[in-house]
Amino acid sequence: MKYPIKEILSNGFVMGTVKVLDSFEIIKKPKNKEDEKKQFLNSIDKSLNEINNMKDDSYLVIQRLMISDPTLKENGIKYIDEGKTAAEAINLVMEDVIKSLEESSSSYLKERANDIKDVTFRLISNLGNKKKQVYDKPYILYTDNLLPSYLINNKDYIIGVIAKSGGYTSHSAILCRSFDIPYVIADIECKDNDTICIDTRKNKIAVNPSFEDMERYIEEINSSKRFIKKAVLHPGFLFLANISSSHEIKNVLEYDFDGIGLFRTELIFMNSDRPLTFDEQFQIYSRVTHAMAERIVCFRTFDVGDDKKISYLNTNHKGFDNYLNNKEIFETQVKAMLAANLYSNVRIMFPMIETKKEFDYLREWVLRIAKENNYRKPLIGMMLETKNALINIKEFTNTDFISLGTNDLCSELYHIDRENRMNNFNEFIDDLLEKLKDVVDFCNKRDICLSVCGELASVKEVALRFYKLGIKNLSVSSSCIQMLNNCYTEFITNK
Repeated sequence: MKYPIKEILSNGFVMGTVKVLDSFEIIKKPKNKEDEKKQFLNSIDKSLNEINNMKDDSYLVIQRLMISDPTLKENGIKYIDEGKTAAEAINLVMEDVIKSLEESSSSYLKERANDIKDVTFRLISNLGNKKKQVYDKPYILYTDNLLPSYLINNKDYIIGVIAKSGGYTSHSAILCRSFDIPYVIADIECKDNDTICIDTRKNKIAVNPSFEDMERYIEEINSSKRFIKKAVLHPGFLFLANISSSHEIKNVLEYDFDGIGLFRTELIFMNSDRPLTFDEQFQIYSRVTHAMAERIVCFRTFDVGDDKKISYLNTNHKGFDNYLNNKEIFETQVKAMLAANLYSNVRIMFPMIETKKEFDYLREWVLRIAKENNYRKPLIGMMLETKNALINIKEFTNTDFISLGTNDLCSELYHIDRENRMNNFNEFIDDLLEKLKDVVDFCNKRDICLSVCGELASVKEVALRFYKLGIKNLSVSSSCIQMLNNCYTEFITNK
């Protein structure tokens, strides 16, 4: 039986035995209250120790904050005094928070609900009351939603993930891309030990394929493994990576990308309930610039508003005003980026720019901060993702580089959401490329580095057309390295 993939969160082509993840078991027969309280408090301590001992744990900030919150202890003890078990108490404390997030209209907040489920999973697991599922052979996981804790604990055996829900910016998706594990959203019918093939190239999942199909899949998978996941020589072109976490740097280096074309810094902010300090941000940014050494590192200043809300930021819609309304936080971020520019490889990029006046204001702001603090001057550029900026592109003479954000640009130009944009690009791609001719001409005449960092750059058919248009620099998820290799080779061969 074959099923369509609803959404690809991490690319790949694998076949293996499926394991269906059951929910953890909530024990409802309490011991005495004091024993339940002791078990509850021990779980909190053990969970905090686990998080504190993890390397590069910026994505677990929200877990640390929630587990450390005195309200968790207070409400948990209260429920135990009312006769609940420690596991029930944890579940009750968390379920109201999860419910409020799941009811939100924001896709980002819905994904954060999955992180809080992960807190619940971790705490209850550390009570010793979780139904144990231990596997010592490679398997494909099928679950309602993938929790980061489960993924980290079992990453040596998980070769693929199918979930009923999840999002591209979720921590689970980020980790799967970092671990190079295919991760897709689909609703299928399967049971333990069924044979499953995940093929993101064709957007299909096969459950218990025929013997003939299995032989064909095995040959195709083995053939694909013979390709080294490393960038081919590509003189005159840039292979850049989009990342959201320093977890993803390993693959960027291993696959020999030329640099990072987009580092989404707002995800760091979204995992905290307070503004990050200069030192905290410097540690994150410098870790990236040090690892990349002389390769490009393009930091996008926090891109928030609309569906990306942060409690401590004064935001409404995405755009320029978010920096004016949060001056101190913006300056702290810029200072940390500039301080991390130890190898002179940092680029700073502003999102959702509408006018030349907005860009010049932010550019001068960054240059002033650099001069006042004796920091190296970075290259400063913009994401081209608004209709107004596209129409008036020739006014942006002060920009060092431009990166096309096709996600927001196509949404504004053609009023289409992500799913339709990726599945029906043939309906608008001709018009989009026609509109981009002036951008390519302007950048060539001004010697401005032009790249594409939107999702369309990861679609081979579209990437080839970007190349033919004259856009030689593409920034994609690191898992798309083979697509870039194939696209470049085909373009040069047929040139």
